Amino acid sequence: MPAPSSPSPRRRGPGSVAGPFARLVAWLWRPLLILLVAGALGWWMWGLPTRERVRREPSPPPPDASATPPAPPAPRRWRPRQIQPPAPGCAPEADRRCLEGDAWWVDGCGAVHAKAEECDARLCRAGECDPPPLPGCGDLPLLGRCDGDVARGCEAGHPFEIDCAAWGRRCVLTEEGPSCRDRSPDACDPLAEPPRCEGAELVTCFEGERLRVDCRAHAALCGRPPGGGDAACLRWQPPVQDEGCDEACGCPPPADDEEICDGLDNDGDGWVDESGTCPPVDLVFIVVTDERGEGSYAREDIDRELATMQQWFSRDDYGIELRLADVVRWARSEWLELDGDDLRLLVRNTTAIRPQGELYVPIVLTDRVLVDGVPRPGLSTVPNGMCGGQRRVAGPQPTLGLVALAKRRWESTGAHELGHFFGLCHTHADHPQQVIPLDPGDSDRAEDDRACVEPCTIDGDGICDTPVDPGPAECTLDEECNARCSDGSEPDPGNLMGYYPECRVGFSEQQMLLMRRVIALRRGWHRCRLGDDCPCELGGGDCPEGMGCRRFTGDDGPILQCALEGPVVPGGVCSGSIDCAADSQCIGRPDGEPRCVRPCTDQTSGCRCAEVGGVTHPICIDDLHYD
Repeated sequence: MPAPSSPSPRRRGPGSVAGPFARLVAWLWRPLLILLVAGALGWWMWGLPTRERVRREPSPPPPDASATPPAPPAPRRWRPRQIQPPAPGCAPEADRRCLEGDAWWVDGCGAVHAKAEECDARLCRAGECDPPPLPGCGDLPLLGRCDGDVARGCEAGHPFEIDCAAWGRRCVLTEEGPSCRDRSPDACDPLAEPPRCEGAELVTCFEGERLRVDCRAHAALCGRPPGGGDAACLRWQPPVQDEGCDEACGCPPPADDEEICDGLDNDGDGWVDESGTCPPVDLVFIVVTDERGEGSYAREDIDRELATMQQWFSRDDYGIELRLADVVRWARSEWLELDGDDLRLLVRNTTAIRPQGELYVPIVLTDRVLVDGVPRPGLSTVPNGMCGGQRRVAGPQPTLGLVALAKRRWESTGAHELGHFFGLCHTHADHPQQVIPLDPGDSDRAEDDRACVEPCTIDGDGICDTPVDPGPAECTLDEECNARCSDGSEPDPGNLMGYYPECRVGFSEQQMLLMRRVIALRRGWHRCRLGDDCPCELGGGDCPEGMGCRRFTGDDGPILQCALEGPVVPGGVCSGSIDCAADSQCIGRPDGEPRCVRPCTDQTSGCRCAEVGGVTHPICIDDLHYD
């Protein structure tokens, strides 16, 4: 056997220099390649529709009943979702899930990639759209009903049944349908208790609750109108009259030289708003989502709602232009079902969305809206508690307010609620606190006393070109939307402010004019909503119409700022200046209750101006002693 020869040198290759490292690489290259591919696939899937993220807000502290409710999270701007095809190797239609209110296909790798079903105004649950709505909710009446303490009604074509007694409440039928109200010693039956007077108080039974209205707050007395009818607050001659006016009911204000867009004939030439096109009204849609950013509305839903509203408000004569200003999101899962407490919090915080700029309408889009425990398709705040030109809510009101829409709503619900925001009532509205101004004639409250206003302005919705509407509780509709009512009246089911949702088609001319009027008022209020830009002087007339000069406590002492006026007219009984209207202040009297009294100068019309001890500025003494 030959002896082994000396080894020859080897060329360096992949496994020749660092043997252990080379073997480690050879063992790990396949797992590393798999991780790299998986990471790339995960990065790609992150951009799919289900992977849009909203930064989580910190968890709120436990609720404290004595504390102020927390402010909502900062709004997020809307980001469109990017649609991607199914991931390679994944079954394309393995499952379904709900995304932005519609049903979507989920592939075998868990990614959402294509829409399976458009839910429209139906809620999406567990990947499936709700069943289609029932026309008229089957055999339920249009307004719903109370069966004992069980509320039965229609949620935009979806019947509901709620046992109010289970919450210790009672069912009451209101002008918007059944509601679960707290049990109260003032519960009443309107058929058994017609309006009556108890001294200066008007006692009425309204929506199952006994209300007491102090007519003195309106500089009025309680009594029966001379022409007959139920008891009401009656005010003989308005407390404000111009000198030299020979009209018993007061004279209209003098015409201005300039015509502006406000639904009025400012220059007295018989034409309204002929000066040109009104500026558009901005809408800001607020989409409520959960903390992951998932909600029930896609951008297409918002575009469709905007187009529908624009259709209803666009007219050749007195149309109102609506314009999309912004779409934001609030990640707050508890607001996906808005109740009264949530809405009160929201109303105080909608100004945080656009704290500067011109008037805008906040429109909150959520899953459900509850009023007194019962679902509603939508709701709206009215301008300073007024609709139809009359104050119908006595308490202090928010300067801006909001519109809230549920997913289950009629096609016309958004326009209907926007009508409320712009100052319209339901066509079947009832106003238990109405004040009737009367002309006393030549005698002392004689039999020939007459109202100083047309009856159509103090009845129902306060609009004269809308027919009398007793409401859906008294009327039925045929297939062609013709109404037959128990009292023989003939309402217009096509009016957008009626409660005949499947028949609504538009507004009347006078409704459009009133909405223009309110929009002009709201523009002035909006500029003063934070109080920083609206300083004023008592009696100076510095505030926008519908606002008065009020004292507030500032960092450096008392300040004067413009604020929304209250419901009490000059000469009426008040408890504080926040109650008073027409720039008046609440001033005490040694011989009686405080009254709302106007500050004045020698040029103030319609009052005797004088200085009174204890008051820092001259006042209209007629208001102080009005009876």
